[in-house]
Amino acid sequence: GWWTDRKWRNIFFHDANMGFTWETDDLVDYDMRAVRPWFTAIYFPRKVAEKPATMYIATMHDGDGNLMEAGKTYSLTVPKKVPVKQFWSLTIYDRDTYSFIYSPQERPGLSSRDTDKMTKNADGGVTLYFGPKAPQGLEANWIPTSGKAPYAMFRFYGPEESFYNKTFKLADVELV
Repeated sequence: GWWTDRKWRNIFFHDANMGFTWETDDLVDYDMRAVRPWFTAIYFPRKVAEKPATMYIATMHDGDGNLMEAGKTYSLTVPKKVPVKQFWSLTIYDRDTYSFIYSPQERPGLSSRDTDKMTKNADGGVTLYFGPKAPQGLEANWIPTSGKAPYAMFRFYGPEESFYNKTFKLADVELV
């Protein structure tokens, strides 16, 4: 994981050389070489920078280590100060297809650009919810999952040093 005590994973999932060949002195890991681009459907650079300009972390699990399930509601508490120069975002994907979850609300995710419309916590942070139904009065903090099993991805656009040195820690997703 990105943090040893959290369920979030670095989605770059690069090899030991910060690249994507999965070649070592005694092995070419063809499975990882083939599966990784298919799983993400993105073309990665030849190597990952030591401190990429954008970082994505993702999880399929709640803080207790349970696989998130369709039909359940989850939350993520995001502090007021996330170490980003630009913005942060949370997108919820359909775990079966790794695509956006389409809904009448047309809201596959929320970001720091939306916080002015959200209900804030006492400390200025926000708690985001995702599931089949918005919690009462928290519709602006909610991402609909339309009966799909969620896969959560949190993006840091312009991450600052406290993200890279891991002194900042994002909370785990919690079952509501």
